[in-house]
Amino acid sequence: MNKVNYLIVTCRPGNEDWCEEEIGNIIFELDPNIVIEKTKFKGVLLVKTKADLDRVFTRIRSYEYGFVERVIPLHDIIMEPDEGRIVNAVMNLVPKGVESVCLRINLRGIRGLSSRLWKLIRASLARRGITVSSNAKYCILVESVGGLIGVSVLKRGEDRVHKG
Repeated sequence: MNKVNYLIVTCRPGNEDWCEEEIGNIIFELDPNIVIEKTKFKGVLLVKTKADLDRVFTRIRSYEYGFVERVIPLHDIIMEPDEGRIVNAVMNLVPKGVESVCLRINLRGIRGLSSRLWKLIRASLARRGITVSSNAKYCILVESVGGLIGVSVLKRGEDRVHKG
């Protein structure tokens, strides 16, 4: 049985139905059993698929959208706000040989954790000789939707579906 892969998809608040239709139409061919959930956070959908995460993300990136704004594939999932596990997940995903990364933490529905994580992740990166810079080629994304926390490492701006 294939594991469930998760993606966070965002749109402008009020456009969730259109966003759900757009993203569903793209992924359905790869996984007809796709599950798209509206969340309690306006403009945020959670996509669950058993299709290969990289294949789904590549397919999503090859289309144009009217309502989808960002797509974040979650390469590692942490089901509770455990700071140590989150930092370990980040450090395991950072590509070898990278000297700098940008860091974005967006924890929806979890108060106070993002500032602590920022300090912990930055310190762990520094111990490896990696600096945090907004202009870095790779970006670490720590995102949550309710109790689900995901970590991803993408090329800077790769989560945005619109150029410019």
